Amino acid sequence: MNKRAKPCRYFYYFNLSFILLLIFISLPKIVTAQIDSLPIHNEKAILLHSKVMSEDRTLWIHLPANYTSTSNSYPVLYVLDAGNHFNHASEAVGFLAGYDRNRMPEMIVVGIVNVNRGRDFTPVYLKNAKGALDSSKTTSNAGADRFLRYIADEVIPYVDTHYRVQPYRILTGHSLGGLFALYAKEQMPKLFPAMILTSPAINGINDRMLSNIHLFIKASHPHNGKLFIAIGNENTQKVDSLTSELKQFAPTWLNWAYKKYEEENHFSAPYKSLFDGLKFIYKDWFIDYYGNTSISYQDILRHFKILSDEFGYNMTATEDFVNNCGYNQLNAGKIENAIGLFVENVKAHPDSYNAYDSLGEAYMKSGNTSLAIFNYKKSIELNPHNEDGKEMLEKLIKGKK
Repeated sequence: MNKRAKPCRYFYYFNLSFILLLIFISLPKIVTAQIDSLPIHNEKAILLHSKVMSEDRTLWIHLPANYTSTSNSYPVLYVLDAGNHFNHASEAVGFLAGYDRNRMPEMIVVGIVNVNRGRDFTPVYLKNAKGALDSSKTTSNAGADRFLRYIADEVIPYVDTHYRVQPYRILTGHSLGGLFALYAKEQMPKLFPAMILTSPAINGINDRMLSNIHLFIKASHPHNGKLFIAIGNENTQKVDSLTSELKQFAPTWLNWAYKKYEEENHFSAPYKSLFDGLKFIYKDWFIDYYGNTSISYQDILRHFKILSDEFGYNMTATEDFVNNCGYNQLNAGKIENAIGLFVENVKAHPDSYNAYDSLGEAYMKSGNTSLAIFNYKKSIELNPHNEDGKEMLEKLIKGKK
């Protein structure tokens, strides 16, 4: 008796496998279409031949996100040991200066890449209070004095020439880099008005720096200096000696602070220290516009006049700063205050589509449809790709008919 042939199961397996393969091949295209592009970091590497050091040196530069789209000038953060600290320094600056946080101004970050760390960061001579070299305080391991001249005579002039900078510099250093930063403060106290020192390696022959630090502090001229010192859970004896000298001899114009991170060690402390150090330096920057307090444009002008006096150069509120203040007033129901801020922002930035867009929204919420339409039209004229503005304008025009 003939048996009826059974369907070939391999045919089904083949078809199923083929279908699954087609689905699998198409998946990367589906996933890729959903991925947002990575943010632009505006970073570049610069190779310079140093006449002072007689060698090629590398700088890493991080620019603010809107550097190319504005004419703003920025303070500069110089980072020693760039290989270890440049990335997290740039991220900290970007985060703290971000639109919703506004804890500090946007900033250019310059990473100074190492060639010979021990040579460059270790002091050779210390100077006495009169500025003369004291040969009795000599180390056997080369070159902090030459490295400091390289920074002062070549690095800073290069940055000042090639980028839009404000006359305010911050230097941050960790461990031996912290020692060098302290040395730089003693030798050229005005070169870096602000410093962040993390676990400075004040030990061995280097502790000779402590004996005369009060002489350098008292001999330097007032310049509204800021100094943040931090350390992990490690031996604090030498740093305690430094802070003791500061408590005893630091003048009123030197604003300094000290913090110990019990939960961090020598190598993990810099991450928190840099973040906290920047917040300390710019502790007066922030305006708490998230509360119910009414804020006017005159309040902002007064605030930045105080900051200008504190930091020693003219500081003005950025477009984003005023815009953020305006939206917080708008969200708090203080519509007239918001309109006042947005109007001033338009005056200060007449080519900004976003300034007109914000003013249009405020007028819309106030019920002034005509002025809302006018400002949305101006915003779209400046930026034809402002799709949100187009949508709001269409609704306003339809509602007016």
